[in-house]
Amino acid sequence: MDDLTPILSEWPWEPGRLDVRRVQGADGRLLFQVRVELGVLQLEAEGRPDGRAYQGHESALAWARAGAAALGPTAVADLATEMGQRRQRALACAMLEDWVRVRHDAMDNMEAIELIARRGADPSDRTRFDGWRPHEHAMRARAEAAIAVASGRRDLAQAALDAGLHAVREAWLRARRPEFAENGPEVALLRALLDALTLKLPTSQRGELERRLQQALAAENYELAAILRDELRQMGGRW
Repeated sequence: MDDLTPILSEWPWEPGRLDVRRVQGADGRLLFQVRVELGVLQLEAEGRPDGRAYQGHESALAWARAGAAALGPTAVADLATEMGQRRQRALACAMLEDWVRVRHDAMDNMEAIELIARRGADPSDRTRFDGWRPHEHAMRARAEAAIAVASGRRDLAQAALDAGLHAVREAWLRARRPEFAENGPEVALLRALLDALTLKLPTSQRGELERRLQQALAAENYELAAILRDELRQMGGRW
């Protein structure tokens, strides 16, 4: 069947909402599907999110990891495409609270960024993704904190968030954006998570999270909005 209308009708799109579900492939493998305005994105749970091999390797990252040569423009572009796919999957997994996969994708993206920074043939490529590091550090810290809380180790959760906050600040300074080192969205998110971890949020702080959520939705920053909504939902209420 080529027409997707039955699938889209059964799973309607809702503006401002990110819907994700787990499905099984024809061979039983796990897949993630994300409902977007004009259709459905399907992501592999394992390996490269689009399921394609890359020059005989599982992914562009695996290929780059196995080599030692300088990374030319094509390789850098392919790594960037793959990083974007992992961000999509990490967001989907965050909505499903599959924090192990969120952490794995964040760490893989950080490795890809570092490989480009060290081996990019074009000097401009070596700093091109400096602004991507804060997001990956924040996602890793968020995932590690959630994993720790699930195992009853709130001390480890706090340590993960503290380390993530430090890494995010250092990453923004490295990217020469000091204003975001104190007031960027990743810093705000990790601070809010630390507050939620250490005490029950007073109404004023909950209101601040709700305000940030509305700003993220207005800016179509659905990655941040999904994480903020998850925190509000855990605190109870309509989110």
